[in-house]
Amino acid sequence: MSKANIAMISGKTSYEGSVIIRAMGRAGHNPHIKGHIHEILVKDAHNLKNVFNGASTNLTKSTTAQCVDLVTTKAGKVIGRMQIKDTLSRSSVDKIIKQVADGKYRSVKLVGTEETVERVNAALEKAGLSKRMVSSGTSSKTTTTLAQRAGATGSGTLGGAVLSAAKSGGVAGAAIGGGIAIIKGASGLMDGTKSVGEVAMDVGGATIKGGITGAGASAAAVGTGAATTAGLALLGIEAGMVATAATFALPVAAAVLVGWGITSVWDDIFD
Repeated sequence: MSKANIAMISGKTSYEGSVIIRAMGRAGHNPHIKGHIHEILVKDAHNLKNVFNGASTNLTKSTTAQCVDLVTTKAGKVIGRMQIKDTLSRSSVDKIIKQVADGKYRSVKLVGTEETVERVNAALEKAGLSKRMVSSGTSSKTTTTLAQRAGATGSGTLGGAVLSAAKSGGVAGAAIGGGIAIIKGASGLMDGTKSVGEVAMDVGGATIKGGITGAGASAAAVGTGAATTAGLALLGIEAGMVATAATFALPVAAAVLVGWGITSVWDDIFD
């Protein structure tokens, strides 16, 4: 496996592990942990942007906030409030519409998963309300997958979560594999050591290889994470350094090992 693929797999799985651990710290093992996972993903994304503007986005102290989940401050002043939503049921969408109509979110930005935004905004328009929800850029499939990896069984099935992880991991792996091949190919074209056809073949092979590797590794991380969490719970270990280390490290190790195995088989067959 290339160093780039190892870095991609371990980095992605490690970050997801940190999100899960932080969400479990706020919500524990419960079916609604995916909402907390979404909040942390949004917070991290905003703080990545905040590096350049001096602002800071943080979760509210309450884990059951009814109106504001995230607050953004700058120079000691509040400059933004967000309510984060990850819900697809008709009753939940209807509840949001009623709350908007009652003026509950007048000064709060509504932020939802891609699927939540689609449903809520359609309902807001139908109700004749001007308020709109904006997308967090995260899919409900992603939050459900991470919740399943954390051992929460209230949202979807583990099989569905593993399949979703494989799809998203495959896309990421293909993009990275193909991108690296393009960079290498450009160098070959410039110094005359490769033709356009050869570069195209290299890019295609690297893309497929990266996709298969990323898919297998991501699926392994989800399955291992869910199994680890369930096993620790049976042993009565739900907190502390042992639980944290196992929840974080074992999925990373599984992802890298599976990715390594897939790449080795690929190289044996095609190289």
